[in-house]
Amino acid sequence: MYLADIRQRRPGPLMMGLLGAFLALPLMSAPASAKDDLKLELNKLEAAGARCQAYFLIEEKAGKPLQSLKADLIVFGKDGGIAKRLIAEMGPVRTNKTSVKIFAIDVPCAEISGVLLNDVASCAPEATPESCLDRLVVSSRLDTRFYK
Repeated sequence: MYLADIRQRRPGPLMMGLLGAFLALPLMSAPASAKDDLKLELNKLEAAGARCQAYFLIEEKAGKPLQSLKADLIVFGKDGGIAKRLIAEMGPVRTNKTSVKIFAIDVPCAEISGVLLNDVASCAPEATPESCLDRLVVSSRLDTRFYK
């Protein structure tokens, strides 16, 4: 076979099909991550005298209900220092359901700069609190930061 023969050869249909499939791989959407199947949103802070009512929206999308989900929350003041620690029972969390949980915090709302989901103290029936923490995606609808 001469060099001129090699240059004139064209790839066959099988080769073109494989090349097309390979090039399309990055365009295909990945399956939904198991990590975003449990969402917790800081939705509202409402003054209640010298206290603050914190409204959390929790959404379960994987069909894995939780009897108990105890969140270890750290509330930060405007000065950046820790103002309060709170263990909040977010459960029960029903299958494919969005719920609102409300908690009183002994800090005025105007003094809260952020809330840290420090840990999950307990989670049932998950194997470990760490697996619940890994599932949780946190967000805030407010200017107040909510993070883990």
